[in-house]
Amino acid sequence: MAASDNFFQKAELAVKKRNYEYAITLYQQGLAIDPDRLEERKNLRGCQVRFVQEKGGSTVGGGMFKIKNAKTIGVIAKLGKQKKFEEQIVEIEKLLTLAPQYAPALLAQAEAFVATNRPSSAETCFRWVVEVDPANTDAWKSLARLFQAQGDLEKAVECWERVKGVAPDDAEAGKAIRDLSAAVMMKRTEERKKASKEDSFRAMLKDEDESEQLQKQAQMIRTEDDALAAVSRKKAEIEADPGNSRLWREMGDLLAKIKKFDDAEKAYAKAAEVNPEDMYVAEKLGTLKEQRIQSAIEDAKIAVSNAPDDAAARAKLDVLLAEQNDFLLGELERRVAAHPTDFGLKSKFGDTLMKNERWDDAIAQFQLARKDPKFATSSTANIGRCFLAKGVSSLAIKELSTALGQINDRDSENWKGIAYDLASAHETKGNRDEACELFEEIMSVDINYRDVSARVDSLNS
Repeated sequence: MAASDNFFQKAELAVKKRNYEYAITLYQQGLAIDPDRLEERKNLRGCQVRFVQEKGGSTVGGGMFKIKNAKTIGVIAKLGKQKKFEEQIVEIEKLLTLAPQYAPALLAQAEAFVATNRPSSAETCFRWVVEVDPANTDAWKSLARLFQAQGDLEKAVECWERVKGVAPDDAEAGKAIRDLSAAVMMKRTEERKKASKEDSFRAMLKDEDESEQLQKQAQMIRTEDDALAAVSRKKAEIEADPGNSRLWREMGDLLAKIKKFDDAEKAYAKAAEVNPEDMYVAEKLGTLKEQRIQSAIEDAKIAVSNAPDDAAARAKLDVLLAEQNDFLLGELERRVAAHPTDFGLKSKFGDTLMKNERWDDAIAQFQLARKDPKFATSSTANIGRCFLAKGVSSLAIKELSTALGQINDRDSENWKGIAYDLASAHETKGNRDEACELFEEIMSVDINYRDVSARVDSLNS
């Protein structure tokens, strides 16, 4: 009997007696000796969840949880940087006792298992993350790479599709789906070759032709050339596998690119029909409607350009722009609710709310979006602009100053735009010297920027 078995057996008895706290301690002691016991780790997680729930606590953590346990979280991060993964795994388990479904800790533990070559444990942890946070693209990407490393390309594709469902514009996911899908099909061709007992010249030509067609298909989808031919090839795939909702969605994507919107909608509807659990269809339909409206707007703009005095054409364009605005407000609100950890969506929703002068709602979205470093500067600047529009100059100055301090390139449009708005906030506040100094700084790099020269002349006079 392994030394850890004694702890695990006692832990099982403690669970039967509903003594979860003692069971957790025993499981942790056993796993400290033998960390590769996957089933026991699953049992530990179940005990932790029940223990926290019985105490009336939150299993997923939260803002105050991060503050209260900042020291432990820091230690875990430090151990990861030092590549002391065994120690890190133990420390993470201590933190998970307090919040067993705290996604950042589960994700860190999964990555530690990857680093120590424990793919089964890593897969389990990644799946715990996405159960708690289905929109966690980092976890889906890591899980996809894990499957890819193991040679399970089909599962890898499924994970990358999850990423695309959360972040439709993710270039890495799009490329991975295209490349891996082609690789899967090539692999199937090779398997058929090996399994086949046909040795004739005709069979060889048939297989070679199929491989060539697959390569052409992958290239075609990758470059998006000759969309009609791509649609034809996709139809052939669907005929071979009509119950695959992913193929129907890809067909919808191709049809949408060539502006066959009605047919695209039918393809997405078929995806939902063959797989009611397909979580991407709603996103696809929303994107499709957005494309429809944008296409109509482009046509209306051409009509106005060709006949500037045509009041009916101008009125039609205005109606379409209003329809687009209303749609985006509703659709982005729905997407943000469906994907609470997608900070890019929050930033985009904030932009739309700003355009509608819903300043408080926009501020709330930007305050969430700036938790992601990619959106920190732009979101902070937009918060400042919203406060400026609300007439709260002091807060506008604070936020815009913070955003400006995060930009090193004074010649960039971003720096000039934030500096201009900060100067305007100072002027509104009555800080004429500060406003003039900022406008002059902009003039020193771009004297033709907006009306900055006139603003300086006005302040100096």
